[in-house]
This record gives sequence, structure tokens and C-alpha cells, in this order.
Amino acid sequence: MGPVTAERRSTKPVLAVFVALAGAASAASAQDLEVDGVGYVLGDDFAPVEVVEFGDFACSACAEFWRDTWPAVQAQLIETGRVRWRHVPFLLGFDRGDDATNAAECAAEQGAFWTMHDRIFEGQREWARGRGHHDVLRRYAAEEGLDVEEFRECYDDERGEDRTDAANRAARRAGIRGTPTFFVEGTPVLGAVTFEALEAVVREAEQAAAR
Repeated sequence: MGPVTAERRSTKPVLAVFVALAGAASAASAQDLEVDGVGYVLGDDFAPVEVVEFGDFACSACAEFWRDTWPAVQAQLIETGRVRWRHVPFLLGFDRGDDATNAAECAAEQGAFWTMHDRIFEGQREWARGRGHHDVLRRYAAEEGLDVEEFRECYDDERGEDRTDAANRAARRAGIRGTPTFFVEGTPVLGAVTFEALEAVVREAEQAAAR
């Protein structure tokens, strides 16, 4: 199956909204997908389908996906054991994305990546557009119950830089040019797709795995 994208909030049948992207092999190359050692995982290690998401915390479409689609993904795909989900936070070049990723990586050092993942996307308009974004991101750590001094030291020293560099290299190898980009068992899916559109690709991957 080639790369697909989906129109958002369409009333057409789900499969009808998939559109093959001309020249998409240069935009996302599944054969170059190497994610061992990068990103953060949710779900059963023995789930039949693996989804890899490449995202930038400062990307508005990534925040849209988190707000509109992610709750259903968690409830209906991850928690039910259908999907093992890997989120790879990397830098596509959005303003302040590096600081937000730094905050998420520092939260990860305290076992709280997914907590900060949600908090950062929830507050994207606050830290991405307002003043004092460093203080805002540190405040999130305090609000989520992290060790504030440990977080501050990590954040100021950018201790997650090596992990971010590794994620950036993985994204370059895969030819990522836009966010969010998902790989469902190697099939690229581009953009802030609806749950229905994403679930249709997952279902097809499940059927292929069962053959």
C-alpha cells in the first residue's frame, strides 16, 4: 500500500478519502525507517500492528491530531492491544520546538515523557506564542509533579540533545518533510488524519498480519 493522506472531517466513506500522493516516495520512505533506540512507546509489545509517529511539538497539525484523534487512538487501538505506538519527537524547524522537545526529553528522564507530551500539546498556544516560554515549560514540570530542580538542571544543560539528534537522523533517513507523519507497519500516512482514516489503515495491516 502506498503513502496515503486523508481529508479531515469528511462525510465521505473513510476509504474514499485516501489519496495516493504523487512522488510521495521522496516525502516518506518506508524502507529507510530505522527507529530502534529512538522515541517512546505505548502499548503491548506483542500487538499485531506497530505505528510510528514522527512529530514536532511546535507543529500545529500535531497538536490538532493530539486534540482530535489521539484520545480515540489510545482508547480503541492502544489500550485494546491492537497497536503498539512509538512517538518519535524530532525537530522539523518550528520556532521553539527545540525547547519543547528538550522539556519532553527531560521529563522522560523522570519516567514522565507521555505526561509531558500531553501537557505540551495541551498548552501549545501558551508556550509557542507567548513570552517566557522557558518558564512556562518549567511550570508544566512542576504542575505534573516532576522533581523541579532535577528537571531544571536537565533543561538548562539540554541533556536530551543526543536523543533528539538521533531522532532527527531517523527522520532524515525516512525522508520526513511534514508533521505529523505516521508509518503503519511501514505504510506512510501523512497529516492530522481522523481516527476513522487511521483506523482503516490499521485494520488493513491487521488483516495482512492475519493472512
